[in-house]
Amino acid sequence: MHIPRQVLAFFTALLLAGVTLQASDIQLTENGKSEYTIVLSDEASLPEQRAARELQKFLAEISGAELPIIGGDATPERNAWILQMYGTSGEKMIVLGDGEKLRSLKVPVDFSDLGDEGFVIKTAGPHLVIAGGRVRGTMYGVYTFLEDVLGCRWYTAKVSSIPREPSITLGSLDISQKPDFEYRDPFYQEAFDGNWAARNKSNGTRARLDETRGGRITYYPFVHTFSRLLPPEEYLEEHPEYYSLVGGERKAVGQYDWQLCLSHPDVVRIATEKVLSWIEEKPDATLYSVSQNDGFRGNCECEKCKSIDAEEGSPAGLILRFVNAIAIEVEKKHPDKLISTVAYTYGEKAPKITRPHRNVRIRLATIQICHAHPLDECSYIRNVEALDNLNAWAKLGSQMYVWHYCTTFNNYLLPYPNLEEMVGDIRLYKASGVKGILAQGNYHGPGGLMPELQAYLVVKLLWNTQLDEKAVIADFLNGYFGKGGKALGEFLDLMHDKVRDEKLHVFHWDPVDAAFLSPEILAAGERLFDEAEKVADNPEVLRRVRRARLSLEYVNVIRKIYETLGLSGRDNENAALLSKAGESATPEAKAATLAMLRAFIQECKAAGIQRLAEGAGVDQMYERLAKPLGG
Repeated sequence: MHIPRQVLAFFTALLLAGVTLQASDIQLTENGKSEYTIVLSDEASLPEQRAARELQKFLAEISGAELPIIGGDATPERNAWILQMYGTSGEKMIVLGDGEKLRSLKVPVDFSDLGDEGFVIKTAGPHLVIAGGRVRGTMYGVYTFLEDVLGCRWYTAKVSSIPREPSITLGSLDISQKPDFEYRDPFYQEAFDGNWAARNKSNGTRARLDETRGGRITYYPFVHTFSRLLPPEEYLEEHPEYYSLVGGERKAVGQYDWQLCLSHPDVVRIATEKVLSWIEEKPDATLYSVSQNDGFRGNCECEKCKSIDAEEGSPAGLILRFVNAIAIEVEKKHPDKLISTVAYTYGEKAPKITRPHRNVRIRLATIQICHAHPLDECSYIRNVEALDNLNAWAKLGSQMYVWHYCTTFNNYLLPYPNLEEMVGDIRLYKASGVKGILAQGNYHGPGGLMPELQAYLVVKLLWNTQLDEKAVIADFLNGYFGKGGKALGEFLDLMHDKVRDEKLHVFHWDPVDAAFLSPEILAAGERLFDEAEKVADNPEVLRRVRRARLSLEYVNVIRKIYETLGLSGRDNENAALLSKAGESATPEAKAATLAMLRAFIQECKAAGIQRLAEGAGVDQMYERLAKPLGG
């Protein structure tokens, strides 16, 4: 059998997964033809039926052989007609899912251990068995067979690599897999496509995973729900006491830095009624969010709330008491539903006393950490505190999720050396008992230094934390950027070497003049991107390289603007300074810099980039920066 190059890159992963390849005993296809039939059970779920069609599709694409599909909801007469049409006896089978055919082969499969998403891939005499949980397990087994055994890759929604091999010979296979995390959510725009998510085993809340793709883990609402539990426009005027007392005043204005008075019994009652109504409105949701509004402050300072905070050693104790009270009432009517809250900003530190009720999921969201090094390898004070908080929540025995940050929110396009940190922290979360992870990157659209790579790496590690990350990265770079992948990998290595060797810290609010973007790093980036462009395999690959290169162009353009206006990287966030900037610059310098900005914005739009920051679209950013330049 011809072994695709991707299989070689993943050999370590195959060993970890328990794959064994022995003497050939299954000739699945030969010279573009096959004697095999894909067999579904009569009880096949929609995802299993989809898996059969996907297996048929990709086997045909790989080998040229189209295999018949029988079973499912087809009648015996139709099954016989299908076999006749394909001119096959149906004696050699690829059996998908649990059913009579699987049991007739006497292949032992512990479906209770596999759960909804685990699977086995086994050879049984001349037959191949792929079977797992009906929700997503069998489907994931099919995609893993195509990927790890036959060499298929789905790098992005639009870029895949499917090998061509008319003759496929299989050795003995005995693979069994279950996910390392129950909730796997690469929160990147690139990861929201339903086919990509299913094929790469993501079940994230924003992914477009319909019922045929096994659905997803869904939140309703998603997060920061205090403002929805008791809307100020409905209650504030008559009941200001429902809202947090801060600095002697009860206010509830805007989106940030105001909360609820969680010790008030009416607030608990009203919020409970609201959550029960949400369950009626959205019965298909997995988790219902009861979580503080966004912001770093605003927790109530009334006497009762402060007393509980002091008793618990953290505002998280009162939050958890409030959430538990709602969760207990929800459990009485809906024992299968889960309540989610966040351990975030002022509520990140674990409480001393209160424990999460059994249907409560804590979502730890540590936002102010260094992203250059894993939590347990970094001396930055917030990393030390975050590691303490992670350990403390883990000791509570909670079913904990993590909201992990993977981008610079005020500079989406900034080159960001955080791959090593992501890998290390994902493994740390697994070792700490975390059950699910949302990894938040640029969720607004394409753009940034290879967010496609980040999403791909994250989703692979969320399934199996022990994969060789260097092999995954190299596989992606070579598959997505072709011959230019080697040069771009060198640039990534240079950035990561710098922050590791020089112990530099990287933060989600870093400006374009951050220390890790030294003249040497930027010069090396220009050289390596030049090299990647020169060796691009075709115009489409060249387009991908140039879109990734916009990260470097962004740094150059914004730095030039600052230079012209006499600002630093932080000053651009100060509207007053920005409005007065550039008074000493010549009209010629302003005009040249404005032309550079305009050209860059047009490049971004041509590349489909919609936002340069979480709170600023491309046009909005242009208007803000162009105005002091005379634009």
